[in-house]
Amino acid sequence: MTVPTKADLDKREKKLKEFLKNLDEDGKGREAKILGVVRSAIRSAWLKSDTKLAYLYMNTIPDMDDSTRTKWLWKCEICGGLFQLKDINVDHKWGNHPFTKLEDFPNYFKNILMVGFDDLQILCKNDHDIKTLGESMGVSFEIASYHKIAIDLQRKKLDKEWLASKGVVAAKTKDARREQIVDLLKQEKGNE
Repeated sequence: MTVPTKADLDKREKKLKEFLKNLDEDGKGREAKILGVVRSAIRSAWLKSDTKLAYLYMNTIPDMDDSTRTKWLWKCEICGGLFQLKDINVDHKWGNHPFTKLEDFPNYFKNILMVGFDDLQILCKNDHDIKTLGESMGVSFEIASYHKIAIDLQRKKLDKEWLASKGVVAAKTKDARREQIVDLLKQEKGNE
């Protein structure tokens, strides 16, 4: 028979503490944590949804170009580009459904899983990211695209350089620089 080592006991104690921090003193799960688990389970169910998979198959375009080394493509319903499966998402046209409290469950479940083909669209990952950002910010797709450019510049630590290339002195804070970038993009596109 094998006896647990000190390391085994310490590892088990550490794991127990991780579980306990998500529970109240009676051992009941904290609502926010449980809602996160349920949200994740619903998203996992969506990945295997017959509706989603049928929609993917219905919108498949055979790639007849021998040089591309791919058999199937999908057309983004925003930009019109053709993409491989790894570069697209099946998007819910009407997204941004909150699930932050228990009462939100029926609506969230219905709007994620109980959808039909008219509720879906194929989007390239870039356009999907922009659409999702716009929904979360409550702004148009175009304005969200400017925010995405600013976010990408900041992620690559190129925001100050980009602003300097436009003859603008970069603001001190990251948020202010992001707004500077968005404002400049609006001006360039005539959206201000």
